Amino acid sequence: MHVRAKPTIEQKTVICPFCNKGKIDVTYTSEHMSVHSSHAAGRRSQIPNYHLERYEVHTKCPDCGKSKKHIKEVLQEGGSKPKSHEERLKRLQAAGLPTKIVSKRE
Repeated sequence: MHVRAKPTIEQKTVICPFCNKGKIDVTYTSEHMSVHSSHAAGRRSQIPNYHLERYEVHTKCPDCGKSKKHIKEVLQEGGSKPKSHEERLKRLQAAGLPTKIVSKRE
């Protein structure tokens, strides 16, 4: 994977991941590397920093009313709607994990 030294910054209009109707204005910043210097004991070293891709959401959804925070979380994670509690429980039960913790001291 090649990472750029300078980020690509784009103004985009994306479709709401919750209702698939509303148009939302976002600023997309690609993943990139930056370098900063640190000094210790009379020596200087350059330390690379890796920055993940980032979305800045400017408007909330005009159709479903989802907040900027919820839309940003979904865009950052790359998924669609967050799973409901019941869907998570079904997935855990299918994996064979316990969904209730029972104490032996009852």
